[in-house]
Amino acid sequence: MASPQPLHYVLFTASFLMFLSYPTPANATVSPLVRSVCKEPLSMNLNYGECVKALWADTRIKSALNLKDLGIATLELAKENANVTLASFNNLLHISNSGNTDVQLCGDLYGLVVKGFQVAIEELKKDHDVVNYILEMVQKYHDICLNAVASPLGTHTFDGVLVPSSIRVATLYRDIAFAITSGPSGIFRYNGKLN
Repeated sequence: MASPQPLHYVLFTASFLMFLSYPTPANATVSPLVRSVCKEPLSMNLNYGECVKALWADTRIKSALNLKDLGIATLELAKENANVTLASFNNLLHISNSGNTDVQLCGDLYGLVVKGFQVAIEELKKDHDVVNYILEMVQKYHDICLNAVASPLGTHTFDGVLVPSSIRVATLYRDIAFAITSGPSGIFRYNGKLN
């Protein structure tokens, strides 16, 4: 009688080779819509893999049927992450009790960033191209805050409390949303800059 060990070895090897022959999940499961957006040039110099990773984990992104749906879902992610950053700045002010004006400035500005993302969502639902201008303003608020708290974020402290590293995440989604609305194949194809 033949030993069962070689049979197990052959089955394992065959299964392993079949596994290796399947496309990678990152490319196999990502919708063509997300792939096309992630191939757009993004202002953060975000690479394709980072863009896909940032988007594809969310069910709203997976169910997007067109650029508008994808833009709304991306802006919702941006708003959620901006809210986390806002809460972090507010918490930082509360914990430190220092009254640091830079942290206060960022808290105030991130309140405007959250509102900006909400208005952008509402305007995109109405197909208004003002979304691009709103996203430009959101970026300006973010940049002012970023300059105020200095870099590298996540290592800079005020009274021993770390500045939230989540500040970069909202901008990542803002950049992706901007590519969706204004990139070469975007909804509104916006090429200007807000002065």
